[in-house]
Amino acid sequence: MAQTHFTFPLRGTWYAGNGPTFYTAHRWALPEEFGFDLIQLGTNSSSHRGDGTGFSDYYAYGQPVLAAASGHVKVVVDNIAENPEVLQRPGESKEAYGQRLQQMQAEHLEKGTAAGNYVLIEHGEDVYSLYAHLRPASITVKAGDLVTAGQVIGSLGSSGNSTEPHLHFQVCDRPDPLFCAGIPVNFEDIVLPYADGPRPLQSGDIVQSPSSKSAHGVPNHNY
Repeated sequence: MAQTHFTFPLRGTWYAGNGPTFYTAHRWALPEEFGFDLIQLGTNSSSHRGDGTGFSDYYAYGQPVLAAASGHVKVVVDNIAENPEVLQRPGESKEAYGQRLQQMQAEHLEKGTAAGNYVLIEHGEDVYSLYAHLRPASITVKAGDLVTAGQVIGSLGSSGNSTEPHLHFQVCDRPDPLFCAGIPVNFEDIVLPYADGPRPLQSGDIVQSPSSKSAHGVPNHNY
């Protein structure tokens, strides 16, 4: 478990999709085995309004992303365009969509753009937090900057190897999103309203950060 004190990198109420439990894809990839994919849900437990064919349809899109702990910005990438082709098309079968995704994912891996636009923050020796798939031109920090916990560092997007707008957050031991080993993290400021007791965040959890409002001052969506 990381010794750094981490707070949740988003405000409001979120759903933890892929995470550190054994049945998710994250747990079987060394860099992200303790990382999270975080999305927002609206009415009918959907992550988007309408048919979800545009990034702006998604509740999570454009939400502020916060530094989870104080540290120095080690790496910033902010030149990766978002591709709306990553979104599932209305009426498209899961099989056809999966084939398209595999091709796009392979291209990102070949080009080294899987994390999309991202910020990597150093929190001490061999502890780095990653905030991936950020919205283009939204990053507000640069390499070398000192940031404080809770500081806005960018906006949530869907760049890189992303199937819909979400934040990929992980902590690992090297300053590289793909060539590092993941480190377990326990957020100090969260509430798990449907958990049977206090415990670390896991895949499938609804998670609430301290504020009952989003960083924009707008009430959260109903779940």
